[in-house]
Amino acid sequence: MGLRKTCTATIMLSSGRTGALGVLERLWTKFEEGGGLMSVYEKLMQIQKTIKVPKTRKNDFGNFNFRNAEDIYKAFKKMEEQYRVLLVLNDEVISVNGCSYIKATATLIDTETGESIAASANAKEPQAAKAKMDESQTSGSASSYARKYALSGLFLLDDSVDVDSNQYIDTGEPATDAQVKIITDLCVKHNVNQAELYKKHKVKGRPTGAQAGVILNIFKKNFGDD
Repeated sequence: MGLRKTCTATIMLSSGRTGALGVLERLWTKFEEGGGLMSVYEKLMQIQKTIKVPKTRKNDFGNFNFRNAEDIYKAFKKMEEQYRVLLVLNDEVISVNGCSYIKATATLIDTETGESIAASANAKEPQAAKAKMDESQTSGSASSYARKYALSGLFLLDDSVDVDSNQYIDTGEPATDAQVKIITDLCVKHNVNQAELYKKHKVKGRPTGAQAGVILNIFKKNFGDD
């Protein structure tokens, strides 16, 4: 589709006297109530386990279903109050080897502790705008694409068509660094031979995004908590 993506993840913790005092006050309140605060990691884990973002949008040209960034954000909004977190999306333009990329960062902020965790994804801006699209529309398209993959990386949403669907289409787009790392970590966690897993799914070298999505789906179905 003319846009390339990469994905990275970062962990951040807010600092400062005011923020620290606020966290201590909330911790003390929770202690007096006989409870404790979940960390931002625990909250994210719960969100990753429960968030559902079905692919309800139809691409008639490619004959497949997909989701976009707005769909993911809408699904997250239902959990915002429950887990006392908020989501912030930011874009910036970066240059890599003379090419312009939109770097989107999705940051999950714990409103109780001030902790935050973020995932970023880059989408390359096409050097030439597509027909009927001006420069602002081209940048907007790259931004939407990057945001979608930043959110997908944060919430562990694969971007393949469902593994059980006959609409499964592999476009050949390579898997993100985040997807590859997650697969490796899951193989170690569950004592799965990664080489054999790749061989079974006909992965040669680096998996495609679709292959990674299928593998992640299998982990979710077999182990449930990933």
